[in-house]
Amino acid sequence: MSVNSNKYIVQNMERLSFFDLANGVCQFVVDDLQESTMTNEQETVYATGKNGVKIGSADRNKASRITATNGAIVDGVMAMQVGSPVVKGTTIIPKHFFMLTTTDGTTVDVAIKPVGEVGNEIPYIYKRNADGTVGKPYPIAAEATAESFKYDPATKKITLPTDVFAAGEVVYAFYDIEVKDAKKISNDEDKFSATGMLIADCFAKDLCTDKSYYAKIIYPKAKASGNFELSFGNDPSVQNMEFEALSGGCGSSTSKRLWDFIVFDEDDAAAL
Repeated sequence: MSVNSNKYIVQNMERLSFFDLANGVCQFVVDDLQESTMTNEQETVYATGKNGVKIGSADRNKASRITATNGAIVDGVMAMQVGSPVVKGTTIIPKHFFMLTTTDGTTVDVAIKPVGEVGNEIPYIYKRNADGTVGKPYPIAAEATAESFKYDPATKKITLPTDVFAAGEVVYAFYDIEVKDAKKISNDEDKFSATGMLIADCFAKDLCTDKSYYAKIIYPKAKASGNFELSFGNDPSVQNMEFEALSGGCGSSTSKRLWDFIVFDEDDAAAL
């Protein structure tokens, strides 16, 4: 049935979707929105007369933005915020941390293969102090001595410095590893947040009939903010985001439009 109401209850944004302006490809969808805000502004300049009395006005500089907090971290959002794609594939993880326990005080096995220049795959190992801190560093060498260790890539075994470790003690190591099918987002200083079409999906309930309608806020052209933070502590980290509506959307009908607000009944969509 057609939308006849002029008064609605709109409580939540259900989701935000972001689309590439060039090809229309969806860059991300976020639907774990804890809170969201749409802000609209315009600047009014007043002409004044005697004693500062306002005698006229002129309006300019309309602005609109949507800010939101998502309860989950979505990699597509982060990619748009830093202006780089999500790259999936084989990736080198630098200086991954390992805690290795020696059973005999002379050798320790390496479970994950290190990558890098042969003879320098594991630059240093460290003896774990009694309080858990990192102790003295021992460099890699061709042979194990009292001041160095040896790594054999064929057996994946470290020969520990002589007379340094006892059975059951922990060895700390930091070295590069290679992983397959990882996801990587890079924040480069010469790349910046993206611009695209933003669509916010909501539900609008008719106050009189309690019927719910779809509601959409559409920014034909929106700039993703590159300012965001991730907080880590007692609670899971959330993802904050902001999008500023821009003028100049593609096509003559949207060249000066900041946004559309559309309320509709999906039953009224044209049938195939």
